Amino acid sequence: MTNLEEDVGTSKFLDWAQTAGKLWISDKIRLGRHRSDEQQGRCIMAVESIPKGEKLFEIPRESVLNVTTTKLCEQNDEMGEILVLKLGHWEGLIIAILYELKVVKDESHWWAYFQVWPQPSAINSLMYWSEDEISHLTPSTVSSRIGREGAEAMYMRVMAHIKELGLSQLETVTWDEFVHVASIIMSYSFDMERADYESDDEELDEDMTDSASGEAVTHSTVWSDGFLKSMVPMADMLNADTHKCNANLTYSPESLIMVAVKDIAAGEQVYNIYGEFSNSEILRRYGYVEWAGSKHDCGEISLETIVAATQICMGSSRAVIDKVLDFIMNQADIRDEVLEGETLIMDSYDCYVDGQFSPELVSVLQILSCILQVPGVEQLNDKVLLSYLQNLVKRSIQNVNANEITRSCAHLCECAVDLRLRAYPSFSFREPSPNAEPQSVKELKIKMAECVLRSEVKSFQNCLLLLENEYQLVDDNSLLDKIIVPKRKIGHKKNKTTPAKRMKK
Repeated sequence: MTNLEEDVGTSKFLDWAQTAGKLWISDKIRLGRHRSDEQQGRCIMAVESIPKGEKLFEIPRESVLNVTTTKLCEQNDEMGEILVLKLGHWEGLIIAILYELKVVKDESHWWAYFQVWPQPSAINSLMYWSEDEISHLTPSTVSSRIGREGAEAMYMRVMAHIKELGLSQLETVTWDEFVHVASIIMSYSFDMERADYESDDEELDEDMTDSASGEAVTHSTVWSDGFLKSMVPMADMLNADTHKCNANLTYSPESLIMVAVKDIAAGEQVYNIYGEFSNSEILRRYGYVEWAGSKHDCGEISLETIVAATQICMGSSRAVIDKVLDFIMNQADIRDEVLEGETLIMDSYDCYVDGQFSPELVSVLQILSCILQVPGVEQLNDKVLLSYLQNLVKRSIQNVNANEITRSCAHLCECAVDLRLRAYPSFSFREPSPNAEPQSVKELKIKMAECVLRSEVKSFQNCLLLLENEYQLVDDNSLLDKIIVPKRKIGHKKNKTTPAKRMKK
């Protein structure tokens, strides 16, 4: 007995999947709505023990919905070429789905599949939050990444493409209809490898030209990128969890196969993973949170916070800090010769829940904490400052990569994190009440926002706790003495140092 209940939509979807959809589904799993946890929605449970490596279900490529399988392509070869060769992944798939929903309607091959898609009222991704609801996410930077302006620009492009393609039936598509389809794609789509893709396809094909201008198409397309943004029936019914992932979607030339990557006991839910995302990003994209925190949680420290912390801890003026940062970003001797084009100065930096700082963040703090101790740094002429920074940037990156920082750098790290933590409300530092079940959608959103803030605070706190475990602290003079050297020695070494690669979220 599983903790699932069937509904009409699920039953019709399964009937379609195993007949017209030609899906193979193991007898060891069941799809249904979770009985005791409404937020789980539809999910897949194991009804028998499943060993690692066993196939759970298989979907033929022709039953996957993308720009190559849509009725729009079947009816018009030229239209298919445009969707594959000319349009971007998102625009093409949005138009293809809108055509199936609004033109083909219940004659669509995927009609039963559409009926189990969530309605707008059931979607909690941040595009559906009001300004008041979003305010509960302050001071998380996720509120700046919602992407409304980008979505509005895409809507205008989609409507322009619809007009250019002569799809008069879709010219009345509303903003709300667009957002619903785009949100479904954001939450449930997979990037499916093209079965016929070869590396040579990365080169622009001579036939890939704009029919109006005759110019080569150089933006991201299905053909140039080698994958199809696709809606995959059954695969998108799995919930995701960064801690509990026990299944993974694999690809073959003929089909897509969901395989157990761990042993799954009878009665356990089958989980996929959407990516190495923090709770804030999971909420933004998918409209839920992992209440115990994501395995990949992080908090962000802005460059502005770093500058403010440096002013406080080092007693330096804003002008000299800005000058140092500008030199690192824009002086070719540093940007091209030392950093080899890699980015060191960023708008923000990550602090991870496993206690690791972004190496770029630590490198920047090491540079600032050292250069600002140079006697008379504010009076140095540009040539001397540049010479010092060339040497210092190289050595700071080397030391950080070797897990070694100066004591003043460690102090500046603590100051920057402390300044960031002061922006968070007091409840973010406490565990949530165990009995507080949300009674409405708005209350659920508020609780998810609070969960995001707690996840970020925990990430900052863990970084502070583990700072001295991650790095060996050395005396500041050990670094200062190496950069304040006679002029004849400056700039003679030609070894280049590549900055530490940014860790994945």
